[in-house]
Amino acid sequence: MSEEIFIQFVQSHDNDDPERLLLAASRWPGVDVRRAARIIAARRKMREKVPSWHAVPALDYPSSLPLEQCSSEETARYKQAFVPAGGSVADLTGGLGVDSWAMSRRAASVDYCERNADLCAAARHNFPLLGATNIAVHEGDGVAWLREQAKPFDLVYLDPARRDAAKRVYNIADCEPNLLDIKDMLLQHAPWVLAKISPMADISRTLQQLTETREIHIVAAGGEVKELLVLLQPGRPAESPLIIAAEGGIRFAFHPEEEPAASVRYAESIGHYLFQPAKSLRKAGAFRLLSQRYNLAKLAPSSHLYTADAPVEGFPGKCFTVMEVIPWGKAALKDLKARFPRLEMTALNFPLTTEALRARAGIPGGGDRHLFATTLSNQDKILILCQP
Repeated sequence: MSEEIFIQFVQSHDNDDPERLLLAASRWPGVDVRRAARIIAARRKMREKVPSWHAVPALDYPSSLPLEQCSSEETARYKQAFVPAGGSVADLTGGLGVDSWAMSRRAASVDYCERNADLCAAARHNFPLLGATNIAVHEGDGVAWLREQAKPFDLVYLDPARRDAAKRVYNIADCEPNLLDIKDMLLQHAPWVLAKISPMADISRTLQQLTETREIHIVAAGGEVKELLVLLQPGRPAESPLIIAAEGGIRFAFHPEEEPAASVRYAESIGHYLFQPAKSLRKAGAFRLLSQRYNLAKLAPSSHLYTADAPVEGFPGKCFTVMEVIPWGKAALKDLKARFPRLEMTALNFPLTTEALRARAGIPGGGDRHLFATTLSNQDKILILCQP
């Protein structure tokens, strides 16, 4: 069977269940159904994660794990801004190649390095089909390859593996390669090093470990923190690093020392609007700054919700219209259950978790109303009924 006919087979069965396809493999004796099922399953994941790749049916995917670990198209394109226009990039941990592909759209050249032979073979096959003819593929250890290079690069990028056997790890020193051990060497080959670290990494500890940090980017998509990107520059920067929370096209930037110095006021009552910071802001920990920059009253020191009597344009998060403020108690939950067949719930700085609150209320999730359970600065426990 020709490759063209095989691709047609994949396209014609794009919406089929790959497992059922395998079970019925005898119906197509001339087709590599196992390969087709693998590619169909991969394309199903790439449809939402990397739409531009899904649009090219001839791409190959050697296994499922790289698809789980690769960047989404949204986060990969975010990294393009770190590439000098017409510059050179060395991607030391290429994987499936989504980051190399995205950076190649802005760079003059990208060197993709990957230890896995199957992934390298897929990269050599895929990049030309994606129009990324400026990417050179190198099979082998990327760090070892970089050590041998005499030419400088404008940017070195790496995404250390965050798996130790079967478990995930979060500390920089536990990842492979260990950025702490090789950072000086990396910075000898480029004026900038961009490293993707675990979204679970502690930002304060990261800044203590990587004193060369110029910027740290917290990138969220779909309401979830997807990536922490650390931008390193040789030597200790002249000023403190910039922390940037990015989500849905909104960026909030600050220096670490600004947060404890920010003036914050606490709400004496709940206004017409309630504000919940985006996940990236919550990871960044810029809670006092939000109150100061947007002139919002914070509900309590540990209640990361804000209120005002007027909407705020450009607030980095969600805004809700307050419908009712209800004192906490059993009677309140009983009344809500009688009124609302479904209700979204969030418990923040509250004696119950969100799951425990939902179980006690007996109200399934959903609907167009949102209930926040929280604590005010005077320690009063309240329920805030809102709508987006």
